[in-house]
Amino acid sequence: MTEPSCRVYVNWEHFRHNIGVLMKKGHELMPVIKADAYGHGVERAARELEGLGIGWAAAGTLREAALVRDCGFSGHIVSLLCRVPDEEDVRLAREKRLVPLIHNREGLLAVKKALADTDTLDIAVKVDTGMGRLGFPLSEMENVAAFLAENPGIRPIVQVSHFSVADEPDEAAYTAMQCDIFYRAAEIMHRRFPSMRCSLGNTAGLASQITQKDDICRPGLALYGYNPLYGTTKQSDCEGLLPVMEVSAPLISVHPLHKGESLGYGRTYRAESERIVGWVAIGYADGYRRNPAPGTCMCIGGARVPVIGRVAMQMTCVDLTDLPRIPAPGDTVYILGGPGNAVSAQDIAGWWGTIPYEVTCLFGRNRTE
Repeated sequence: MTEPSCRVYVNWEHFRHNIGVLMKKGHELMPVIKADAYGHGVERAARELEGLGIGWAAAGTLREAALVRDCGFSGHIVSLLCRVPDEEDVRLAREKRLVPLIHNREGLLAVKKALADTDTLDIAVKVDTGMGRLGFPLSEMENVAAFLAENPGIRPIVQVSHFSVADEPDEAAYTAMQCDIFYRAAEIMHRRFPSMRCSLGNTAGLASQITQKDDICRPGLALYGYNPLYGTTKQSDCEGLLPVMEVSAPLISVHPLHKGESLGYGRTYRAESERIVGWVAIGYADGYRRNPAPGTCMCIGGARVPVIGRVAMQMTCVDLTDLPRIPAPGDTVYILGGPGNAVSAQDIAGWWGTIPYEVTCLFGRNRTE
């Protein structure tokens, strides 16, 4: 990997603060640190969770879950992105005490085949409550429970599902339907496995308190400082979070652009008056979108400056004309976070037509720490 020209800083004090905010909601947590902790760094995230005494964590693949274990996390680690496991997967899960997510009959049969008669393996059982992605339908749960009862080496320690629209208050009826399906499935499982835990709530579900009190909630985006209910009537249910990621890059060129002159590929920007422009060392190779929407900004000296022209592979142009002091090459430009009127991941997501999750995952690839 080549050295990126931009800098990604992760504020782990803010990460700890956000977990404290979420813990006040009164649920046990299973923080989601999959996909390299949304770009923030899964190794450090695992150590932070261990230091806070968190008892559950959710990773992506089994290999990522194993990395979380190797970083010193001692609690249960659920692998949310689990293929039909082969013998190597089962061996790894047993060796590292991981909890693979089993979401279909093929997965159950594969685990049974891979386990010796005296072996045991803890699993998470995924129920499809309306996401239409992974999971057993409610109609199969009697058969699932019976199969597991007949194969005591496969131990369901937690039942999992995922909300589709808990972050959309207008869809409350659909979310309530998902809750109903999930807890009906849990009732079936609990007849044979009374100690099995349940995990349904995501950040929005946790913030809105829509799951049962003993639910292990799986916050994701909120861990990293962003409110999934932002811009909705429920926004106040998830306040007090602090952004964890900051992205900056140096200003590498400052010069005038005269009236009528153009800049960048495609000459998409032409000056209608005398301007001062600057080129910032970040581009689409660093995860910064090539065609940002009008209104896209970066931040210099606490003030926002507009992005102009077409983003290049490793450079982006900004208009410096209206700043009270024109900066010089070498000055720091904040793409995400920083002092003053900072740009948030939610701002960038709005300009890019996406969600903050994608923003932090893209920028996180530039981490060098």
